[in-house]
This record gives sequence, structure tokens and C-alpha cells, in this order.
Amino acid sequence: MARAFPRHAGDVLTTLRLAGTPLFVALVWRAPHHIGAGWLAAGLFYAITASDFFDGRLARRAGETSAIGRVLDHGADIVFILSALTTYVALGVVPWWVPAAIAASFATYVYDSARGTVAAAPQLRPSRIGHLGGWLNYVLVGVVVCNESTGLRVLPAPLLTLLYALVPLYSGAAIAERVRMRLVR
Repeated sequence: MARAFPRHAGDVLTTLRLAGTPLFVALVWRAPHHIGAGWLAAGLFYAITASDFFDGRLARRAGETSAIGRVLDHGADIVFILSALTTYVALGVVPWWVPAAIAASFATYVYDSARGTVAAAPQLRPSRIGHLGGWLNYVLVGVVVCNESTGLRVLPAPLLTLLYALVPLYSGAAIAERVRMRLVR
């Protein structure tokens, strides 16, 4: 029986997300001087977000899910999110503690997963709050790219500050959930 999708289609899509990250950063960096770059960054953001949505679905459809694919997916997510937000920190748009909170939450996830891993088979330990936080991180980058890089600036600064303030809250909740799960085990 023929496969609906080629083998490793999900991993290829994830790799394309990684490859698009430096281009996204370059476009965001250029956006303050060339508004067209901001709109291209917004378009690329949506393509990157779509790749995150579809890569796992493609892998499952092709019957090619793997622990390595999940590690690649989560790695591509954090590389994109931290690269994007760190670029906005350098541009003076986002406070430094936003990507720092996300990095701390992800580091806790990696540490917790590594504790139960055999060298040949990564054992990821997802959490509901962490998964929700991952999606909220993408939403935040989308809000910032659409508000700042495109030059639309429809959201007032106090609302952006409120959105930034939520990041340490949900990142901290994900860390607390991991600590609680570890204590219960």
C-alpha cells in the first residue's frame, strides 16, 4: 500500500522551521528601517507556526513518529521562540526576563526529561501547562511581530506589558507542575 505522505515528512517540516528561524530574525532586525521586511517576517511567522502545527500530524500520517522527531520538534520550537524574543529584546521591544522565563521553563523540562532517559531513547516528559505555555509563546511572538514589526502598533504599551507579565506566571506554573510531579513519583 502506498504511503499518503513520504517518510520523514514531519521531520523535514520541522527542519524547515529551524532553517526559517535565521531568516525570521534577519527580517525582524530589518523591519524598523524597512516595513516590507516586517510584513515578510509576519508571513514567515505564520509559515513557521503552520509547520509546528502540521509536522506531528504528517509524521503520524506517515507512520513515522519517533522520540528523535519529538526532540527535534521541541528543539525547533525553543530555538525559534528564544531567537525571536531575544531579537525583540535587542531591539528594545520585549523585556529581557520574557525569554529568560521561557528558557528557565524549558531547561526544567529538559532536565526532567533527561532524568528518565536512556542514551539511545530520549524519554520526553510533557506537561499540560508546559504544552499550553509553548502555544502561548507562539501567540506572544505573533502578537509582537504583527504589532511591532509590521508597524501596525494597534495594541497599546500597557496591554503588551500585561502580556509580557503573563510569561513568568505560566512559565513558573510549568516549573511548579514538574516539581510537583517529581515529588509525587
